[in-house]
Amino acid sequence: MEAPPREIRVVAADDHPAYLRATTETLERAGLIVVAVSSDGEGVLDFVRALAPDVALVDLRMPGLSGADVARAVCARYPDTRVVILSAYHDREIVQLAMAAGATGYVSKDSPPEEIVRAVFRAADGEATLPY
Repeated sequence: MEAPPREIRVVAADDHPAYLRATTETLERAGLIVVAVSSDGEGVLDFVRALAPDVALVDLRMPGLSGADVARAVCARYPDTRVVILSAYHDREIVQLAMAAGATGYVSKDSPPEEIVRAVFRAADGEATLPY
């Protein structure tokens, strides 16, 4: 008998409500469990602390704490949660700064939905995803 697929719990964050809703729907269609959504970095940290998700999918530029700030805090305080940065900005220097802050992955908002989903699955397995 096959073991059931592992449940991957995700917190998603973006300060653009329509993009956040679309991303959440994409993740759920792929079988991921979105346990919370937030429009800012402080909210992400609150949800990570309270819910211990496997992955936090976080916009790079949000009010308050940036995605890199969130990655740094999560990496230091909640090492069992991986952070994937989702951003419209993907020049090499920005990506390197986010990864140095502790992000496991970085994907462009321009990526096909399957690529964003794949980055979350890979992060849950501890594997990095980069846009180049």
